[in-house]
Amino acid sequence: MAPSIWSQIGKQATVPARSHALFQGDARSALKLLPKASIDTCVTSPPYWAVRDYGVEGQIGLESDLDGYVRSIVEVFDEMHRVLKDSGSVWLNIGDKYLSGVGTVNGLPPRRGWKRNKQLALVPFRVAIALEERGWWVRNTVVWHKPNGMPISATDRLANHWEPVFLVTKAERYFFDLDAIREPHKTDDGVERRRAENGENRGFTKGEDHLRKWLNSPRHRANIDGLKEIERRPNAPEAVELAAYMKAAMKRKGMSIQDVADALGQPFERTRHYLRTDRIGSRLPPHETWLELKSILDLDSSYDEAMTVEVGDNAFRNHPKGRNPGDVRSIGIGPNETGHLATMPYRLAEWCLKATLPSGGICLDPFMGSGTTGAAALALGGRFVGIDIAEDYIEVANARLSDACPESFAAE
Repeated sequence: MAPSIWSQIGKQATVPARSHALFQGDARSALKLLPKASIDTCVTSPPYWAVRDYGVEGQIGLESDLDGYVRSIVEVFDEMHRVLKDSGSVWLNIGDKYLSGVGTVNGLPPRRGWKRNKQLALVPFRVAIALEERGWWVRNTVVWHKPNGMPISATDRLANHWEPVFLVTKAERYFFDLDAIREPHKTDDGVERRRAENGENRGFTKGEDHLRKWLNSPRHRANIDGLKEIERRPNAPEAVELAAYMKAAMKRKGMSIQDVADALGQPFERTRHYLRTDRIGSRLPPHETWLELKSILDLDSSYDEAMTVEVGDNAFRNHPKGRNPGDVRSIGIGPNETGHLATMPYRLAEWCLKATLPSGGICLDPFMGSGTTGAAALALGGRFVGIDIAEDYIEVANARLSDACPESFAAE
């Protein structure tokens, strides 16, 4: 991180410090004070719509209708788009809302559409779709399961014990450290290999708990018939890279995609995917097709080594650092000593930041509250920029973050 970036942030902050910079004001205005491309990641939970009045004029969350609330959140993200690095990301937690008292049409409540009383408004997903339309990438919907969720008095629906946390990114490629949040594997490699090698595929597992566990694993289906030899290309380039190389050769030969498809004897649509240079549609050709393409397009030996096929068994291998944790996190709502009415659990903020905060990076929370995101960022060795419209929370967060300030920052 360039020192000049942090000094620029500090000069504008309401509360500047070595480890954190806090801004009081509306997020839409305060974000304008931050330098362009200065933020690595953001973990935030805006005020939920029509839930609480924090007693501050102009606060987000008290819009007269849901459409206005969505516009407010999008306006904040428009400003965050400028301050976020191209490699940056945002973790966004928003709770849902049941509609009530939504108004009338000709003196009667609406009979059609989603703006009816008792409708689950789907607030988080309306926000997420609006962000996609503004150019953001929604990469995950993490289920934050609350094992100690609040009971309800309603008898015609289920209690709500989860909320979404969206992983939203500025670009298609971004910083994400999956290794930092991997979890221990549930299935042992040795059990899988022994079962595959011995052809133990009849499902008789009485008294064989290790085999029963293996059968319950979704991975066993790939080698349930025993060890087989398969072909793989471990060093293959990205499909878009190979496609660009082949398209250049195709242009030199004056050929169209249809010409190549005809020469291959394959459908146009299938051939087109081998020559697409966008990541969503591009596909590597199978080995036999690649050999034919080399001949048709007079390709040189540039990719011969990378496209070499190796033969090996089909037994899966556990990643040495653990498995992908998946998109469900069970984290209870803990005690809150700061007086804030809606605090994100520290463990949730910490888990998010482990994956998206680079070493020594800067984390942002434009709806900071009591500073939970900041405390997690500092503990992981990062710096923190917090914004809140309420003066009281600026003071609470500053005291909390000053106490949590790492010695490395305090000594600077």
